Amino acid sequence: MTAVERPRDIALEEIDELLAAARRLRADLRAKEAVYRQVSRQLRRGTAVSATMQESGASTMRQELTDALDEFERCRHRTRLALTRAGLDEGMTIGELGRAWGFSRQLAARYAREAEEEARGVGGAR
Repeated sequence: MTAVERPRDIALEEIDELLAAARRLRADLRAKEAVYRQVSRQLRRGTAVSATMQESGASTMRQELTDALDEFERCRHRTRLALTRAGLDEGMTIGELGRAWGFSRQLAARYAREAEEEARGVGGAR
């Protein structure tokens, strides 16, 4: 593998991970949506909020969804870093990266710095 291919290959791996995280999040959201519909039906029938929340497992459900969202966001961040690194490796400027992502040059510079640190093993975002 050449030095030019490596950041691109890492970016592709991260995209695959992001797609898998998106599938898991989508499945979790669908499952939670079904529970929320059930909660809505019970409340409309007059069931007490405390009973409905206990029966639905609200605390567990909330934490599971928070965990799934956090996992997706971590994957999304790693993908952003990997694509930033690959773009830099292919000669993109910080300004071009910012425009490509649709955010400020300052934020692009921060991602570039974090991507470089991770590539050197300093950041440990993975």
